[in-house]
Amino acid sequence: MKKICEICGSNPAMYVCSECGRSVCRQCFEPSSWICSDCYRVKGREYEHDLEASTISSSLFMKVFLAGFLLIFLGVAILMIAGLMGWVSQSFGLVVFIGPIPIILGAGKYSSLAILLAIILTIIGIALFVILRKQMFLGFYGGT
Repeated sequence: MKKICEICGSNPAMYVCSECGRSVCRQCFEPSSWICSDCYRVKGREYEHDLEASTISSSLFMKVFLAGFLLIFLGVAILMIAGLMGWVSQSFGLVVFIGPIPIILGAGKYSSLAILLAIILTIIGIALFVILRKQMFLGFYGGT
């Protein structure tokens, strides 16, 4: 005795859904994912929800990236104007990471203060990166 499709109830069942285990016909089956059309619709909604969450987190990333870029640009512009007007002495501090190894540079009258400020800003930047990365990861995978 042939089984009848458990979804449409009219055609002979030829496949078994790998998701719910129902016997289904060719018209009620999605061969690309090996699931029935009902399960495919449910999976489609879950995929759309995941895609929406990904879009939100990527837009947050772009906003934070743009804000950081604008702050850097504004800081460089202010330093250039201050240097041209003679308002600041030539002191600088720089922290460059090559992999996990920090390279710390500084020169000038207030170089130790500039280096300390550069290290503090680097630690804050790394902490923000880790926090935002964790929030994006938890938001994308639903907190599990």
